[in-house]
Amino acid sequence: MYNIGNILELAAAKYPRRQALVYRPKSQFWTYDQWDGHVNRLANALLKLGINKGDTISTYLGNCSELVSVLFAAAKIGAVFNPINCNLSSGELSFILNDAQAKLLVFGSTGNKRVTGSLARIKTVQHYLYVDGSPPGFARSYYQLCASQSAIKPVVEVSENDWFSIIYTSGTTGKPKGVIHKHRDIVDHSMCMIQSQKLSYQDRGLSVDPLYHAAELHCFFLPRVHVGAASIIADSSDPKLILQLLEEEKITFMFADPAICRLIIQNAPEGCCLPSLRLLANGGAPMPHALAAKCREIFKTDILHLYGMTEMGPAITVLYPEELEAKAGSVGKPLINHQIRVVRLNAVYPSDPDDILAPGEKGEVVVQGVGMMQGYYNRPELTAEAMYGGWYHTGDIGCFDSEGYLWLSGRRDDVIFSGVENVYPEEIEEVLLDHPDVVETAVVGVEKREWETEIVAFIVSRNKLLAAAEVNSFLKESEKLADFKIPGEYRLVDKLPRVTTGKIQRRQLIKKIKK
Repeated sequence: MYNIGNILELAAAKYPRRQALVYRPKSQFWTYDQWDGHVNRLANALLKLGINKGDTISTYLGNCSELVSVLFAAAKIGAVFNPINCNLSSGELSFILNDAQAKLLVFGSTGNKRVTGSLARIKTVQHYLYVDGSPPGFARSYYQLCASQSAIKPVVEVSENDWFSIIYTSGTTGKPKGVIHKHRDIVDHSMCMIQSQKLSYQDRGLSVDPLYHAAELHCFFLPRVHVGAASIIADSSDPKLILQLLEEEKITFMFADPAICRLIIQNAPEGCCLPSLRLLANGGAPMPHALAAKCREIFKTDILHLYGMTEMGPAITVLYPEELEAKAGSVGKPLINHQIRVVRLNAVYPSDPDDILAPGEKGEVVVQGVGMMQGYYNRPELTAEAMYGGWYHTGDIGCFDSEGYLWLSGRRDDVIFSGVENVYPEEIEEVLLDHPDVVETAVVGVEKREWETEIVAFIVSRNKLLAAAEVNSFLKESEKLADFKIPGEYRLVDKLPRVTTGKIQRRQLIKKIKK
């Protein structure tokens, strides 16, 4: 079987003169043959630095050609690729580098200040490569290092069972965890993406979402390389730039979250015409029905929805364009070579993967599939919990309908075990948002005494004088919630704490209460 490095090599052998990679900020318009040659030079340079099979190579970069070139160079020499979110603080950066035992870090001008400020805390990195202009004193120039190297592929035996990557999760429930994938995991996951997206070598994809996340990288970028398609990298989410690239580069396929889609629509000129665009994908929470309709109206394109998590490669379900109207709000059905169950939620983790619930009953979503992680790096206990019984326990709450479509309703970590029945925060939040003064809300459970949990609602309000008694009466009079689901406390806040991906950090809210 193949490794990730082979994906680029095989595409270059089949389509040497086809356009592979476009990165306009550096005037890079590379064919597959040119890009593969550059990656070989980088791989040989890494070997000369003493980076060997099994060593970890980290990047602290936004969307750029160097990030994906480092990925393939690492794959060719059997090093482990570790892309780090370039928006993380210096403290978060140093934690991940030390935890992953990174030996080399590739960074640029946007991260220079934070990297420099982290040097005293970084214990494992031996080499720093700088991708922009003159490097700081402790680093070497990425491009100068590559220039003197051979474009011939280095001879390193890399197995499909060797580690390919460690990608750290966003850490909504504590310190980030490093998710390990083998080459085989991601090669097989790529095949699932090719099938679901109906990709071919004639496609031209635009990378707007961060390439340091598994979603853009594994679901869209790598599958395009796999089939010999072209990839255009946008270095910002500026809607005007995106519209320009969509038109000028004749983009056929793009992944964008709902927030980006809204921005693009708001900036689209009247009579916007993108005849090449055949598919728009989104992931995570389903795209609101009204937004999806607007996207189809303006762009005249189909919409594909994927759902997953880093631990699974990440995608596990797909909702196809022809299903969107009838099943709006669902995340679809399992991808090929994936099996999903909804199982009874236990108060003591983990849930039993064989305690399967009937359609319509809410429980935890567990999954088996080709992209399943090997585990969390140096976290054996967390790995054992997450993969209990041979199934990955997603922590997501959902149910299947009678036709086998999966519907999500929250997170296991957020479920409040009230002593009467399980309470799902989203049920309460949905009713709270009906109140005219409530802009945002998050509901959590706080253990007061053994077997007694109090429900607390945090509210961002238009009315700074909004009274708890008024909100409480509103919920009771709505007749949409049982008495045991009515919060015992309401707190007005200016904003809700979130991680960089936008997820609410409920644990921070719980800590605030306990203090």
